[in-house]
This record gives sequence, structure tokens and C-alpha cells, in this order.
Amino acid sequence: MRAITVALVLALAACSSPGTPEPSPSPTAIPQALSPGAEWVLVAPASLPADVTITFDADQVSGQAPVNRYFGPFTAGEDGSLEFGALARTEMAGPPELMRAEEEYFALLDRVTAFDADEVQLTLRTGGEMLLSFAQPDSPAVFGRTLVGMRVKKARAAAETEGYDFRIVSVDGESKPVTMDYNPQRLNATVVDGRVTEVTVG
Repeated sequence: MRAITVALVLALAACSSPGTPEPSPSPTAIPQALSPGAEWVLVAPASLPADVTITFDADQVSGQAPVNRYFGPFTAGEDGSLEFGALARTEMAGPPELMRAEEEYFALLDRVTAFDADEVQLTLRTGGEMLLSFAQPDSPAVFGRTLVGMRVKKARAAAETEGYDFRIVSVDGESKPVTMDYNPQRLNATVVDGRVTEVTVG
């Protein structure tokens, strides 16, 4: 009996040896809501250029900033959490206004703690504050962004040529009465001094 007991103790000790490697944890999958591998195009804020992009792939994010390409690590969860690591970028110089826009963009990315996304729209935020909004390239939101800066008549004509409904929801800070129903093919324009300054969809 004593021999059996000793053998059992030795066997258990071998199983719990500190030299036994622990199994590696499986890598965390990218939430499908981020559309891994797909390029998102910036639609807001309007203070940043419209050709800014972001793509999530494996454990790296990449894209086009106002001047430079960028890439780096990120972590995201199915609960909508999102955080960027240290982002590297190419070292091209641009006009002062674009360089300022680039610093604004990276400062906003640095504040991101969460995301909301569906098949066509991606919002990066911190708490309840929207920081950056992106959309799929062929979406109404991306087309609407191309109208920013246009005179109202030209913007309306461009929208209607593409088959979108166009309405003005605010002029020089004064809201206009509009229906509250949602229409994914309708563009809502904010106008200041006769030019479109913002476009939303709905």
C-alpha cells in the first residue's frame, strides 16, 4: 500500500511540474461589425478631408490620413470596445492646413474607446461622444460628403442626378421643419452662407 501511495504522489507531482508549458490562448477574433479587410471612408467631422480611410485587418489597423499612410496595433471586442496602440506613419510633408488636419485626426484616434457599426456605417467614440464617422465607399453617406462645400443648387442637382432625395434641414443656424421618418436614400443638408457644410443620411 505504501508503495502505491508514493507512486501516486510522484505521478501527481510530475503532472503539475512548473516546467510544463501552458497552452497558448487563442487570438481574439476581430468583431465582424468592423468588416475585416474592408476599407471605411471618413464622412465626419467635416473639418477633416474626405479621402481619409481606415481598414481593420487581423491585429493591425491601417489607412490613409490627411497626408500620410498609417498602421499599427489595435484591440477590439464584441462588446464594442476599441483601443488603438502606437500608430506609425510615413513621413511625407504636406500643406500646413493638411498637416494640422492630420494631427487632429491622430488626436481623435488616440481618444477612441468604443465603436458602433452596421453594414454601411462605422462610428468611433469615447463614451457618448462621437469622434469619427466612416462609411462604406459606395454608401449614401460617402456620396453626401462630396457635396460639402458646394452651393445649394449644385449640390441638389448632383444628389438628384444620383437618385437621392435632397432636403435642407438647417440654414445659417436655423433648423427647418422636416418629417422624422427615416429614408436611407435621403440626404439632409446643413447650409451656411449658401454652401453645404454637412450632410447626413435619413
